[in-house]
Amino acid sequence: MIFVGLALIAGTLLASRFSDSVDLFRFLLCWAGVLLALHGLARKRRGASPLATPADWIACAVASVLFWDVFELVDLRLRNWWYTGVSPDPLASAVFGAIAFATVLPAVRLGLFALYPPLPAIAARRRPALLLAIGLLMLGLALAFPRWAFPLAWLFLWPLCEAACCLLPPRTLATPLESRVFVRAALLGLPLGLIWESLNWQCARGWIYTVPHFERWKLFEMPLPGYLGYLPFLLEATAALALLDRLRPYLRGGRGALAIAGVLLLHLGADQLSRRQTVLSFAPYDASGAAPEVLQLERRTHMGLARAQAVVEHGWSALADDPALVRLWMAKAR
Repeated sequence: MIFVGLALIAGTLLASRFSDSVDLFRFLLCWAGVLLALHGLARKRRGASPLATPADWIACAVASVLFWDVFELVDLRLRNWWYTGVSPDPLASAVFGAIAFATVLPAVRLGLFALYPPLPAIAARRRPALLLAIGLLMLGLALAFPRWAFPLAWLFLWPLCEAACCLLPPRTLATPLESRVFVRAALLGLPLGLIWESLNWQCARGWIYTVPHFERWKLFEMPLPGYLGYLPFLLEATAALALLDRLRPYLRGGRGALAIAGVLLLHLGADQLSRRQTVLSFAPYDASGAAPEVLQLERRTHMGLARAQAVVEHGWSALADDPALVRLWMAKAR
């Protein structure tokens, strides 16, 4: 399974160099390979996989869509990342996004299981009301002061998930606060973050960042300090997985089907909002009649044909987008 996953990643990366159609699906295909490789690694090291049945995969994938849609909604205010090469078909765009978002928590679950023994819970008194207040305060500050408090957007879900876990009987998975194991869980964020960002590098269907104060010193598209955000991100992902573990007994049969339907409806709504605010360009597009210099500029910057046409005709002053975006496009155009 490890070899199959690595072969899928390598084959996709090679094919994407020769086919724009493959490059549009590069991220999904490569992440399928990553999940296969992690699944194989878990079985090789532990003799089993934490996602052993189709129900396990479905539950983790659906929870992952909800988990990441929360960040998508927060980014409508932060405007820290933007999408390029999105399908012109709204339904196809939503499906692509759902599949991409569905890889996040499964990758974390498989990675934690493969690399570390299960995290034991340590009996400790926790205050769910205080954790809830801390999480909501972090979210409120991030939304109220997005230019300065944006790092809190990568922290607020941790105390919220911890608070919810306090109210449910513990099962297999412990949260970071319950296990008191922070470093080894957080450190998995760095290799996963590097994989996420490297597979997005110059992808026809991908994303770019305009993080305040960190427009330069990038590794792939992510500013170097941004990789530190993957450390708390793994802690909240671990807490979210523990919460899912405790909710699953209550989400069987019809209630589970309703939960899945609710998550998908929320995703459709979030995708439509993002489409209007954080999507920069669509692909594939009709390039007929476009001047060569317009096509060249669009392919270097992924700003979309309309913006590229405006820049060629009237200069960069023709753009009314976020100043950080314009600076980024100008750097890419050079």
